[in-house]
Amino acid sequence: MGIIAGSMPRNDKIPIAILSRFPAWLYTKEVPKQDGHYAVWLAALHEGLKQQNDFDVHWITLSKGLKKPVHIDISNQHVHVLPRISRTVSQHSLYIVERLRVARELSAIKPELVHSWGTEDCYGLCARDFKGARLHSVQGALKAYVGSADFPWFVKVQSMYEPCVWKSMRHITTESPWAADRVRDIVPSAEPILWEYAVEERFFHMERNLAPVPQCLYSGTDIPIKNVGFLIDAFSDPRLAHIQLKLAGVPAESLSGIAPNIKPLGRVGREEMVKLLSETWALVHMSLGDTGPTIVKEARVAGVPVILSDRCGSVQHVEDGKSGYILPPNDREGFIRAVLKVTENAETARKMGEHGRGICCDRLSSATMLQHILDIYWRILRDEWATRSELWD
Repeated sequence: MGIIAGSMPRNDKIPIAILSRFPAWLYTKEVPKQDGHYAVWLAALHEGLKQQNDFDVHWITLSKGLKKPVHIDISNQHVHVLPRISRTVSQHSLYIVERLRVARELSAIKPELVHSWGTEDCYGLCARDFKGARLHSVQGALKAYVGSADFPWFVKVQSMYEPCVWKSMRHITTESPWAADRVRDIVPSAEPILWEYAVEERFFHMERNLAPVPQCLYSGTDIPIKNVGFLIDAFSDPRLAHIQLKLAGVPAESLSGIAPNIKPLGRVGREEMVKLLSETWALVHMSLGDTGPTIVKEARVAGVPVILSDRCGSVQHVEDGKSGYILPPNDREGFIRAVLKVTENAETARKMGEHGRGICCDRLSSATMLQHILDIYWRILRDEWATRSELWD
């Protein structure tokens, strides 16, 4: 299986294809809405790419519930949504159906470059089939995750695809040094490019309106690797009884017998998340492994201090002791001290949140994300064209 890239750049826009779990349902009712969270950084990239005129951008994604492909043009880009079969069936058949469908779409587009996102689905495998310039962006590090916490069998099987994708890619980007190290664990010769995924614009301009009593916020799922049990245990300590912990994304029915200062909120919408970050005195995230997480980035551009584990990729946005604290994921005493320090008073929480905020806003803006990826695209393409020219000479 293989799709051949176009022979040389044309005088008009250069076609590129981005293979990802793109949230096409945000832009058209023809595509069934997906439950749960979605990759907000892909929506941010889509928004940013409408401002450039060098590339003819084609997003290719897969969706259950479709009987035939859906093609839409929006924001100066093309979105191709292809039907898919059961993921369980696909996973155990090397995603052959999806790979063939994506291959046919690439044959029609004839891109000069294919950019795939993540190994959580088949998109990295689809890019691996392409015989031309390729770029892969890491989302999660599945092998590292399943080695750090318990996961469903589906994730464990999916992690087996990760090495063959990463080893096949000459060009890989990661959003954090932690993620880059996980790539090198599997591909020691790899030289990942650090490329930060942008934060939605809404978080850059929100006003801080701290709650009248100290409160901390966690946002994410309650799967074991997120270490939510550690947070619940720590906030059950009498020393933190006066501080409320809000658990966004954690359903109340999944918890029982918790301390009265711990409030599971269930699923939270994006606008509600803005309000929660505005009110909270600090974000807490003590994951056992995370290439991001995005919520830490959102907190930092919003001016919220963060207490997080040293296994989170987003540690580069927190200055220990100044804009938050970085701790081993099971350091209970250190965590309690950090929470007490950040929530000592409202002024401390505000001051720590503002420390380094401007730098974070610059690094995590859509403009920075866009300029960096365009530079990466051009670098890869020029290398590809130079190689082809040498072969023809």
